[in-house]
Amino acid sequence: MPDTFGAAFGRLIKRKRAESKMTQGQLACALYPNLAPEDAEARKGDISKIENGRTGNPNTQTVKRLSNALGISADDIDALERRVQMSPSEQMEDIDALDRDQLELLASRFEIDTPHKQSDGELKRQLTLKAEEYVGLKAEVDSIEDGLKRLSNLKAAAQDAIARVDLEEVEDLLSRVQEVELEEAAKTAELRAQNALLRGNVEQAFNLLRSAANSFEGVNPDERVARILYRYCYILWRYTVRYGGHGFKFMLALVDPVIAELEGHKNKKWRADSLVLKGIALRNQGIRTEGPEGAKLLAEAVAAYRAALEVYTRTDHPVNWATTQNNLGNALQKQGTRTEGQAGAALLAEAVTAYRAALEVRTRADHPVQWA
Repeated sequence: MPDTFGAAFGRLIKRKRAESKMTQGQLACALYPNLAPEDAEARKGDISKIENGRTGNPNTQTVKRLSNALGISADDIDALERRVQMSPSEQMEDIDALDRDQLELLASRFEIDTPHKQSDGELKRQLTLKAEEYVGLKAEVDSIEDGLKRLSNLKAAAQDAIARVDLEEVEDLLSRVQEVELEEAAKTAELRAQNALLRGNVEQAFNLLRSAANSFEGVNPDERVARILYRYCYILWRYTVRYGGHGFKFMLALVDPVIAELEGHKNKKWRADSLVLKGIALRNQGIRTEGPEGAKLLAEAVAAYRAALEVYTRTDHPVNWATTQNNLGNALQKQGTRTEGQAGAALLAEAVTAYRAALEVRTRADHPVQWA
């Protein structure tokens, strides 16, 4: 629901009255000094209606009288009018300038849970992230026309080939049409998934991404499908790192087929990248899971990182090697703190070893932030 001047003005009056430690009755008396006692209750009700935005947009005289009574300047009213006239996309350009109610209203567009329970700072942080993702989604939606032009050109070329009875060229062009149509359909599904994530619906995003990846089976080489799935895993990973929730569970369901498809593939780094994502997902799932099941997930995370390190050698991939050693240390540390006795101490010692290995590359001179 769009904001209105009446609703925004009512919120401002309510806030200023609270800051002035005035009751609605006291404000009514300040507005109407000669108010008879029998009329006080009715005037108090009028103040309540204004504060709750139930009177529509107040007239100029009402705005002026209430502003004078509460010390609200004309500049404050002008700024309020400008903010109300801003579209949601314009509001996202200056989130810091929004008042509390505008923050909550904007949060409702992204279906952020319980915004009223969050501080202004937390809401602004989340909305800033959402604004970045919104800008990216808008740019991708704007590019849809390019794909449609590409399809149109291919179909026109196929029609020309048919007219020349060049059937071999017809086959080649139609196969490219089919592939472009699949790519455009997958791109649309990916856009829908990103829109679902903007609204916090991770399961819908997962289903859209999985279906989009499956649509390429039998048309594209296995490694390309795997790379598409990897990109989709990354989308879920980025969302979950930012907002938490159950994204890691869905990410695992996407990443396992990637690892299986790339078994023995000549580009071993793709598989190693996927193993690292799997390790991240397993570790985060393990942290959130109690008992033996949580311990099992953490052990699987350790195994995934160790498998990635068979490809990420210090010689060939020093930065990836150091990052994965650090991730391995994190997983071993969690394992160790959950394990009793000597076995737990051994795991913590392995974590120390992994961290020290990472510091061999993440030196204070070359990588001061990571080193710290």
